Amino acid sequence: MPQPTRTVINDYTNPATQAAATGRLVFSTLPAVWTDVADGEILAGAGTFPLVAGAISPALVTTDAPGVEPATGRYWVVEERIDGRPYRRRVFQLPLGAGTPIKLSSIIDADPAQAGYTPIQGPAGPQGPPGAAGATGPAGPVATAWRRRDLPDPLLADGLYAGSAPGISTAQTTTPTSGYIKYAPTGVALAGSDVTGPYNYAGAGGFQIGAGAPDTSYVLPTSKHPNTYASGQSIWGVEFGTDSQYMQVRMKYISAATMLRLTVDGRKVTDLMQVSGGITPGSGHLITIDLGSAAPRRIRLDFATFPFGGVYLPPTATMWRVPLQGGRLMVLGDSIPDGSAQNTGAGAGTWFARAARLLGATDAWEQGRGGTGYITAGSFATFGTRAAADVIAWTPTRLIIWGGYNDSSGDQGQIGTAAAALYTALKAGLPACEMYVIGCWSPAASPSSGVSNTDGTLRAAAATAGIPFISPLSGACYDSTGTLIATQGAWITAANVAAYVGGDNVHPTDAGHIYLARRITAAIRELTPA
Repeated sequence: MPQPTRTVINDYTNPATQAAATGRLVFSTLPAVWTDVADGEILAGAGTFPLVAGAISPALVTTDAPGVEPATGRYWVVEERIDGRPYRRRVFQLPLGAGTPIKLSSIIDADPAQAGYTPIQGPAGPQGPPGAAGATGPAGPVATAWRRRDLPDPLLADGLYAGSAPGISTAQTTTPTSGYIKYAPTGVALAGSDVTGPYNYAGAGGFQIGAGAPDTSYVLPTSKHPNTYASGQSIWGVEFGTDSQYMQVRMKYISAATMLRLTVDGRKVTDLMQVSGGITPGSGHLITIDLGSAAPRRIRLDFATFPFGGVYLPPTATMWRVPLQGGRLMVLGDSIPDGSAQNTGAGAGTWFARAARLLGATDAWEQGRGGTGYITAGSFATFGTRAAADVIAWTPTRLIIWGGYNDSSGDQGQIGTAAAALYTALKAGLPACEMYVIGCWSPAASPSSGVSNTDGTLRAAAATAGIPFISPLSGACYDSTGTLIATQGAWITAANVAAYVGGDNVHPTDAGHIYLARRITAAIRELTPA
């Protein structure tokens, strides 16, 4: 017999463009089977509901409908699979109430397995008189603070894989070995025996498929300015577990910048990114990896300019999801983290990826754009313009802000104002995030007056905002109150400039980035509790 229903509505927008979002919501019942006692019918109604103009409005059977078994403990489960947003799962009750539509965003999260679960509340009663204000308690520490004792051993964290070198070969084809099963990225259409792979994406978000073939078979992130499929960030990776000896990684070859690095059980097989072996730009390729034996392993694939089409495994193998570690570490910066022609593998070969490993963070987001700064947009946008969509929207656990070199010939008052506004916005948008400001880079042993002045301007702004500051010019480390904690010496000196700065006299070499990773990690260690 017909059961009472209530319409659940919600609207979704793209946080970067404010346009109507795309994606789908999946509703399912908990427990999985509800039965109409009178007619002995199993009630249906669950299903997948695509967003239409960014909205959904399914009518769902209420969880307090009479004559339904189980009589109590019925819930709805919703899985939000919105393009450009992290996956989210929520459990809720849906009482009939007045029978009017209810917004999904107003439903309080519930987990029936947890004590103290609170269902949807009924209509609010009249406002009562305000009570007496209680005393304000002291601010607590950031719950996720790094501690020196928890950081990994540097030799192990950035060490190379000690096992036999895997065999790696590339062929211009998208046809895998016969019988292999495709573990596709989320969003890529499935066919035949294909399944969606349990990948944990690292270093980026907002993954999308391209608008037309062959790009509909490949995903790229859109979480970095200008936040588009074709022009987003090029550096990211995936992690997963598998017991397979063989895997075939599908890619669309772009150019010589299309690169890959394999990591096995937390150890890089090669120190730097390697050329992908692609042949024809714009065509699909398979990179076959032979690990030498079948055994359970944690696999990481780091990509550079690499549209990813998934991994094929033999039918006897399995793949499973593995967690990332160390929280989400992010850098907002210029070409020093983003890479240049003076180092290998662009942003994947800079100090940031190495420092992330030394700090034990496997989810490292390189949000640098060359030529940008606090007041300098370059070919992209200033830090302040990029902060909302590139940083705050992705809730990093820890954030390093490093820029100023591209601003150093500008007005110091404007730099200070822009820095103060940026830090205020970041602190307001990310109240639980640990932040560090690095001062102005100097590629010369004797910094220019503009570089020195910019370093001082940024130090003052960081102290006002309550953010620890690290100076590359002196190696001085200041805590969140602006108090000098340690001085480690200038990063670039007359003795090392030739080894660490490239031929353009601005950007670090590969050796320079290795060096910077150690210096930055040492400075952050000075600023972290024991």
